[in-house]
Amino acid sequence: MKKTILFFFLAVCLGLSAQELKVTDFRADLTMTDAAKYPKKDANGVNCGLIRLGLILPDAQFEGDIISSEYKDGEWWIYMMKDANWITIKSKKYLPLRHEFEPIRSNVTYVMLVEKPQIAYDGPTGTVKIECNIKDADVYIDGEKMSSVTPYEYKGPEGDHEVEIVANGYNKERSIFHIKLGKKTSHTITLRPAGSFQLEGISYEMVKVAGGSFLMGSKTKPEDKNYPLNYAQPQHEVILRNYSIGKTEVTQALWEKVMGSNPSLVQGPDLPVSNVSYNDCLEFIRRLNRLSGQQFRMPTEAEWEFAARARGTQDADAISGGSRAAQTEGITAVGKKSPNALGIFDMSGNVAEWCSDWIATYPADRTISPQGPNNGTQRVVRGGYAGGNKWSMLSSSRSHQDPDTPSPFVGLRLVMDE
Repeated sequence: MKKTILFFFLAVCLGLSAQELKVTDFRADLTMTDAAKYPKKDANGVNCGLIRLGLILPDAQFEGDIISSEYKDGEWWIYMMKDANWITIKSKKYLPLRHEFEPIRSNVTYVMLVEKPQIAYDGPTGTVKIECNIKDADVYIDGEKMSSVTPYEYKGPEGDHEVEIVANGYNKERSIFHIKLGKKTSHTITLRPAGSFQLEGISYEMVKVAGGSFLMGSKTKPEDKNYPLNYAQPQHEVILRNYSIGKTEVTQALWEKVMGSNPSLVQGPDLPVSNVSYNDCLEFIRRLNRLSGQQFRMPTEAEWEFAARARGTQDADAISGGSRAAQTEGITAVGKKSPNALGIFDMSGNVAEWCSDWIATYPADRTISPQGPNNGTQRVVRGGYAGGNKWSMLSSSRSHQDPDTPSPFVGLRLVMDE
């Protein structure tokens, strides 16, 4: 007790009484899988929970039932023992902050946001309005978190300042803005969905897909056993987490930049790459991840269908006019037909696309983020293709192919975990 009183007295004398950290959010986020994907165990072999603490404070120290803590690009990853219910944050610049919460659960990722106090500036200022295409975004200026929403007006001294915008599911963006004394200006930053990148002048855009549940497969029960939708039975509930998927199929230009060759039979830089096997695609993704610093993968067929049907809102058995055009006009440049409701192009035409699952009969029960069976002989192929029959244009339609065998009608689309 005496030590606590003494520390508080010294803090006031040193002018630190106003320098208090503030918790603005603490919650379990079941859409984030980091705790299970990168697990750590306690001394008893029990998997920890993970707190992702949004706080730019590299010298911070923590107390509580903590197994490990690591500072990663503006946030702390703190693994805590199951049933831990408090944490204390300490720093040389700020008063200690103790925060209590519901007991931590194993393999669950938690989001904790902590704001630092703004340091008042008494000299001449100018004003910049920071604008962004995402409203719920954290604004950092010169390394200090200023706001959790945009637009945000910042008053500060004349000169150059750095702004960083961070939003869940989007790439972080940094830029420099300039303040003029007595002037009010604006500065706009556009966030792109996680995974969007540019590689030596070749861009690839991603679309964010919010997780949710949908009925996967076809509701149609055909009498003909050879009818293609037999593969899409039974219709069953699937629950998916957030992810991002390519706005378009991978182009020949991007494939050639990464692989140094173009196997497509009909060639053009803006056409989708085709005539590639599943294993070719795995090697392409491995090299692309090394070059781009991203963590791309191929979609599961559940992710593919969920995105094709605009999060399950579009009929699995409908054939649109755009799909018929894609069926009859041959392979065309990506992104030229109308997109679906999520802004994704060419999921019912151009070329079909590899998925990561081995082909198998659907389960009847509800599944969560299904990956398909652990082994098999044929990989799933999804989506219609130029010259294909009308059934291939249905978002519920399934096909399959040997993973070592390329096809002039099959390409790929990228996916990234959020």
